[in-house]
Amino acid sequence: MTLTTRAHPPHPDPIRDRPTRDRPTRKDQNRDRSGRPATSARRSRWRELGRAVSWHRRKLAVLAAVTAVLASVAAATPSPPDTVSVVRLDLSLPGGAVLAAGDLDLAEVPTDAVPDGALADPGQAVGRMLSGPGARGQVLTGLALVALRTSGAGRVVAPVRLADPDVAALVRPGDRVDVLAADPQSPEAAVVASGVRVLTVPQRDPTAAGPDGVLVLLEVDRRTASALARAAVSATLSVIWTS
Repeated sequence: MTLTTRAHPPHPDPIRDRPTRDRPTRKDQNRDRSGRPATSARRSRWRELGRAVSWHRRKLAVLAAVTAVLASVAAATPSPPDTVSVVRLDLSLPGGAVLAAGDLDLAEVPTDAVPDGALADPGQAVGRMLSGPGARGQVLTGLALVALRTSGAGRVVAPVRLADPDVAALVRPGDRVDVLAADPQSPEAAVVASGVRVLTVPQRDPTAAGPDGVLVLLEVDRRTASALARAAVSATLSVIWTS
């Protein structure tokens, strides 16, 4: 008996027998999901990354430049000077004015611009007299003020007008003087007050003297004050200094 062998068809190969359109080619493998070539896509991403880095780098450069400018300005700006509170005139006043609280103010002044003896408390100036004219903003010192106080009981402050402004300009607070009265009807001058103390000369500018002379304040007793007042009616007054 003869055996007959039946030939079986070969088994299908899914990879080999797959349709050509479904099999990825080398060209397809080099493309990304959007269909662009993979190499081009990578280059595009690198360019975008480079632009982002460059943009941030410019921002950082600007920020660094601004910081450097601010630091240089701060270093070049001098620190404010030290200041101290002082008493100043809040308005211009003539010599001889008695100061009130409303005439004064406190101000911060650089330490190197403060004169010696500057007052720091307005209470030190209230009720005192300016020894000369004062301008608005002037810093007050003890030398610019005169206390209208006499040295003891029975003493008064007598105002006297000196006829010669040049002589009056030489008079200083604290001077000891004799007051002379010159009568136009008499060839001689009489001593009206002897060894009296000058309290102040309110008006220091001789060109601003009135027609009756320059005002001087003297500390005298009551009797001498009466003699000075009588002499001023008809005589010209002057002073000489005593030791």
